[in-house]
Amino acid sequence: MSRYYIILLSVLSLLTACRENEFDQELVREFTLSSAVNGSNYPIKVALPQGYTSAKKYKTIYVLDSKWDFDFVAREVQKQSENFHRNDILVVGIGWGNDRLDDYLPVPFKKGKGRADEFVKVIHEELIPQLEKNFHAANLREDRTILGHSAGGLFGVHCFTNYPDLFGNYLCLSPSLWIGDQIVLSNEKKNRIANQTRNGRFFLAAGGIEEGGMLPPIESFRHILGQYYKGFSHHYTIANGLDHLGSKKTNLKKAISFYFQQL
Repeated sequence: MSRYYIILLSVLSLLTACRENEFDQELVREFTLSSAVNGSNYPIKVALPQGYTSAKKYKTIYVLDSKWDFDFVAREVQKQSENFHRNDILVVGIGWGNDRLDDYLPVPFKKGKGRADEFVKVIHEELIPQLEKNFHAANLREDRTILGHSAGGLFGVHCFTNYPDLFGNYLCLSPSLWIGDQIVLSNEKKNRIANQTRNGRFFLAAGGIEEGGMLPPIESFRHILGQYYKGFSHHYTIANGLDHLGSKKTNLKKAISFYFQQL
């Protein structure tokens, strides 16, 4: 086999791999959400399923840190939709209107202003109604999913503990539960009795070699889910040998697989 032929095969293989990791951009709609709640402008992307039609209602997966993770999640959802023969899921990427630590953290930390409660209002009062009106998103809690990594994962757990009627499904990867002296775990305990009446799905994940004090509060939350939230289907996974960032794509794939297996 000639050297030229080997190079050609390598290039074709690389191009094929790139295409497999891209979502069909013709199925993506974009708009800017100008919030009256906090005065910020959020770039929003919506990945439509194949055969999208206004004649049906759609489940939604809300993806935080859209600039980093929207395309990857949209492609994984597309692949799993094909595998499971589904065409009823919208992937909604929420871009940054403020610094991400302002919006995702429930308490001030370093440069983050701790405006998570405001950001919840943006999603609840402004974004979700727009998705329901313009993209035929289903209006039931059990049809809405929040997906986030790190500070985004922390925001997902904050929604679980403080706003349990907003989402029915949580895909939280390497959530920074240590922030604010583990304030989210304190909120869970405070709101536990009321929240135990809910049901849904919860996927929790981390890297096996997470830096700093990431793992202990995640492990604690894992046990809390298993002990107190019997109405939730939940799964916990550790990406062995991978750190905080290195584990993200591996755990994203597992989270999306879990989601589809539970539908």
